[in-house]
Amino acid sequence: MDERLLSPVTRLGPVHLRVTDVPADLNVWRDALGLALLGEDANMAELGAGGRTLIVLHAGAEAPLPQKSRDLFHVAIHTTSRRDLAHTAARLKASGLRYSAQDHLISESLYVSDPSGNGIEICFDTPERLLRREVSPNGRVALIATDGSAHSGIEPLDVSGLLRDLGNSGNIEPKMAQDAFIGHIHLRARAPEMLMKFYLGVLGFRPHIQSRTFGMFDCGTERRTHMVAFNIWARDDLREPPPGAAGLDHFTIELGSVQELDAVERRLKAADTPMKRDGRVISTADPEGNRLRLVVQGD
Repeated sequence: MDERLLSPVTRLGPVHLRVTDVPADLNVWRDALGLALLGEDANMAELGAGGRTLIVLHAGAEAPLPQKSRDLFHVAIHTTSRRDLAHTAARLKASGLRYSAQDHLISESLYVSDPSGNGIEICFDTPERLLRREVSPNGRVALIATDGSAHSGIEPLDVSGLLRDLGNSGNIEPKMAQDAFIGHIHLRARAPEMLMKFYLGVLGFRPHIQSRTFGMFDCGTERRTHMVAFNIWARDDLREPPPGAAGLDHFTIELGSVQELDAVERRLKAADTPMKRDGRVISTADPEGNRLRLVVQGD
């Protein structure tokens, strides 16, 4: 494999978020979404599924993250069955929280925010519905389904139909599925082309959608094409988050080996990117200041 590219086993690890009120945010992350509380103290709460940490909430933010701020758009937790997504929809409906749902053709997604303004997506991948992706000369993206129909990828999801997957038993699983995982992270950006130079050329992700017309740039691996994404949908309304706002603290990229971590370190140094290595952990930031850590799986 080309050592300039991240291997297919690369995955996302825990995502750390700043919040204004940990107990209030637990009403969403734990009670409505069903993540298990794995650890808690006065300043943080660690949540996950199947004994694995997915989300860490850090107290201390002074204000919620405003909409259209450059920072977190959403962090996406993926389920591995449509029935698990339906259980999440049922929990959200029972919670009374305001949420939305979209059919992206390649996935079905539920969207909600915590009280700190951190966006959340719960997603079930449906790649078998996609025949191909078409990009016009002017950069417009169309998704062509296996039946030949064209889709924008942002159609409303039929939640009632989704809930029918649960049958008539009335049983709603209170917890997120044990095999749920962090599938992707999506951020608002000012200069996505510059960010792509870092995530592709330095970190070693593969490009996926790169369209200023569509307003989104993303990248991933051979196995998972959509792992880190940036949008410019706010356009001229995009603002810097105020000091002390909630939002992304940092996210984690888990690599398959120490050798792969060494290769990323060499590329970071060659690009003169500020970084710190502590054993099997590299801490750095992208050109817009989004912080990330690269670790070796199993550590």
